[in-house]
Amino acid sequence: SSGINAEYGGDGNLYGTMHGGMGASLVDLCSSVAILSKCSRWGISTDMQISYLKGAPVGSEIEIVGQCDKAGKTLAFSSCQIFNEKGDLLLKGQHTKYMGTPHVELDMTE
Repeated sequence: SSGINAEYGGDGNLYGTMHGGMGASLVDLCSSVAILSKCSRWGISTDMQISYLKGAPVGSEIEIVGQCDKAGKTLAFSSCQIFNEKGDLLLKGQHTKYMGTPHVELDMTE
């Protein structure tokens, strides 16, 4: 699994919380990195499902955790969760990727 701690400082929605599109982008990115770290391939998104459980106020600390749940020859399945500083689950997502793409050379030294 991969994890990121960050302060959400972007523009919010009308309610002063993280916009749903930003949450979807974070699920896409973090779950894709989890797949990449396991398969050395980016893949192509075929399906993404997201449940928004609680808002993340602008300026709040969030933790993003992604993991590759299963990777096969043609499909990879990953999941991602976003938590607030109290550990409350704010958002959860599942991501499926087609993996018939070329391998990527990774330089993990930096």
